[in-house]
Amino acid sequence: MGLITWSDDTYEIQYAGETIVLLPKEYALFQFLYTWKNRAFSRGDLLDRVWPLEAPTDRTIDDHIYRLRKKLQKWSHLLTIDTVRGVGYRLTLKEQQSLSPTVLNSDFSENIQKMITTYHGMGMGAALQTLYANQQVLGFQMDPFYATFLRFVKGDFSWFVEDKSEPMSDKRFYLFHLYHMTEMDSQKRIEVLEWAFKNSKNMPDNYQDELKITAISVYAQAKEWERAKEQLIPAREVVNRVNSPGFYLFLQAEESLLYLLMGQVNEAEKVIQRSEEILRTLPMQRELGSFTIARGLCLYHRQEIAKARLLVDEGIEVIRATKFVPHLIYAVQMILLFLKDFSYDAEWERKYKKMWAELSEEYKFDYLQKKIRAIISSPI
Repeated sequence: MGLITWSDDTYEIQYAGETIVLLPKEYALFQFLYTWKNRAFSRGDLLDRVWPLEAPTDRTIDDHIYRLRKKLQKWSHLLTIDTVRGVGYRLTLKEQQSLSPTVLNSDFSENIQKMITTYHGMGMGAALQTLYANQQVLGFQMDPFYATFLRFVKGDFSWFVEDKSEPMSDKRFYLFHLYHMTEMDSQKRIEVLEWAFKNSKNMPDNYQDELKITAISVYAQAKEWERAKEQLIPAREVVNRVNSPGFYLFLQAEESLLYLLMGQVNEAEKVIQRSEEILRTLPMQRELGSFTIARGLCLYHRQEIAKARLLVDEGIEVIRATKFVPHLIYAVQMILLFLKDFSYDAEWERKYKKMWAELSEEYKFDYLQKKIRAIISSPI
């Protein structure tokens, strides 16, 4: 969210290496004002937005503004919370002066781009978000692609269905993934996949490639085994052409899920083993988490329930640490679909159903699905 890095768990905000710790309502108030920076709000507006189910007084707003101003004093060069006479309060973000990227030498720019590529490939979402938030301070510019990509990574999903400024061609790929990862009905996922394929010519080439690979799991989850196996052919052609370890591991993850859902544990383990050989030299954290979970699901097939639980939980924590929200949602979905199909562990199924419900509430799955279905139904 702009220059500032936010931590919703600890109520900490960071800028240029400095951290400020806020109280929960201070954090909520500041985040709202920052989201709508340079716009004035009355005390009543702020009470409605930050204290919707409570009955505080105007004095509550004034006290919180006073404390925020005091805590944010060290960032007065960056922003101020101003009193707007006759209205209320406004957060004013000041224009920042920074070095133009052209002033910096080519080695610096090249090293920054290598760092960005590494963070992306290794699944280091928090590092990517920190770099993106501090471009102006550090004096470089990230590819515009990351403006949209990082919204997806950190779970700002509502933007994709509410924003009107970006062209639909840049968002269709993300809309497909948002529906695919939040919908448990396999036939509905296939409908959205077909919509995505139909409109894929307007997508960048790499998105078209990713769709061909992702389709494997869409068909597998619907138990359309033959279609899933047929999809392996174009997916392998993509991987051979791109020649990227990341794409190879992506395909292997889809293929292992196919075999797991088919109950072919030996085949799944062969795929996982090949992937783990790559991960020993290239420890991509998202993929490491996914294959740890897959290894756990294999152990379920072998009736080693206690060990399976440990690996599944370990994989989830590895993915959670990457700060890639979509991968966390996909992982929980995969676990639930597997446990639902095979009924190996009712207790852990309940545990992950609860986690799914929490994710659904936090990221508004029902709302997203409704909006995406409306978009799909609209004329192109």
